[in-house]
Amino acid sequence: MTNRHRLDDLARLAGIPTTTVRLYRTRGLLPPPTLEGRTGWYDDKHLRRLRLIARLQAQGFSLAAIGELVKAWEAGNGLDAVIGVEAELDVLLGDVHAVIVDPAELLARFPAGAMTPDLFERATRLGLVELVPDGVRVADRRFLSTGAALAHLGLPLDVVLDEWEALLAHTDDVAGRFIAVFEEHLAPELNAGGVDDARAEELAATLAQLRIAAGQVLAAALDASVARLGRERLAALLPPQGT
Repeated sequence: MTNRHRLDDLARLAGIPTTTVRLYRTRGLLPPPTLEGRTGWYDDKHLRRLRLIARLQAQGFSLAAIGELVKAWEAGNGLDAVIGVEAELDVLLGDVHAVIVDPAELLARFPAGAMTPDLFERATRLGLVELVPDGVRVADRRFLSTGAALAHLGLPLDVVLDEWEALLAHTDDVAGRFIAVFEEHLAPELNAGGVDDARAEELAATLAQLRIAAGQVLAAALDASVARLGRERLAALLPPQGT
């Protein structure tokens, strides 16, 4: 059964202000709601479209470019095909876990005084948070929970942001390796030219599955490395047995 959402609920689920939803409708990026009387109802296809727009913006696409992309999809494909490709791209690009929180709530998540104006400005430059009319938009709620957890462990937030910046370079390298594997072994035809719509949807689904597997492999490798290096470091600090 398809979930139905009012405008306010749709905006909350997408992590954006209601004014942004209206803007996307005005620009033709978002299909109109289904009207029942004077009430407009949105569904999961609208939510998927909003999340896809957010991910494309994060990748550097302007709203104008996204609009042209949407027009091209809808002009060259039936609605079912467009929805199918959107679903695969949404999984591929990563479901947006953005959330809008009240500034006071955001500060309350961290130890007193930990989140300074300078650190908030730096987090904004990194794309982790953004001031919006409804409050503070956190790009991914996992940043909020893990950042707060690290702060309560005793890590200064400037150190947390340092590590995030350093980590990005490594994850880009890892992602590049997986993409190279995908292109060489799973989609060699991409280097030879374009593909038809059916094959494009199939490749998007394959890449989405590879993304999930890559995340699991990376998490397992990181867990093993932290455990091994942690044991080695603790062993070096402890006195030899028998002394």
